[in-house]
Amino acid sequence: MQKLYCYVDETGQDTKGGMFIVAIVVFGGDTDPLLSYCEQLEEDSGKGKFKWGKAEHRRRSEYLRRVFADSRFENSLRYVVSHETTDYDKTTIKAITETIHRHKFAQSYTASVYVDGLSKTKQREYSQELRKLGVRVRKVRGVTKDENNALTRLADAIAGFVRDALEGQSDELQSLYREAIRKGILIEVALEAPPKTPPP
Repeated sequence: MQKLYCYVDETGQDTKGGMFIVAIVVFGGDTDPLLSYCEQLEEDSGKGKFKWGKAEHRRRSEYLRRVFADSRFENSLRYVVSHETTDYDKTTIKAITETIHRHKFAQSYTASVYVDGLSKTKQREYSQELRKLGVRVRKVRGVTKDENNALTRLADAIAGFVRDALEGQSDELQSLYREAIRKGILIEVALEAPPKTPPP
């Protein structure tokens, strides 16, 4: 039975439905070597443990450039972009579900899901809803500010990066975004469209 680990962060609630982005870093197996490697990337790039919005532009760009150049992250960096919705929990749960169902290990797995800032009440809700949608959940945990790790911070960086690129923050970020998409290392996950209501 394959162990899957999902690290989840989001951005866009401030747009009040204009654009909501969920980023998911998903890996199978032992994550300790990847945690150590991501910590090394944070140090080498100068980004450190700062979240995307607080890190210096040049250093955070260098950090993701190194991530996107490394084959260890292939098939592991996913994101969902949703418009015209304020049901953020439902969108996040669907994003996690679609990411896991499409993962290469999805046939035989148990998933541990770590969501930034998720309350204990919401942890139970997420766990129940994910199971209803066919996800084999081992546990769902909220990640507090004091508990975040390098993979949680990577999810934060992906969410912030995708938002900045889509909002046209800089030519450099847009170019890096297109390159990561082209190489298949950053993968957009499309949520299934809700069924259309037939006209009366």
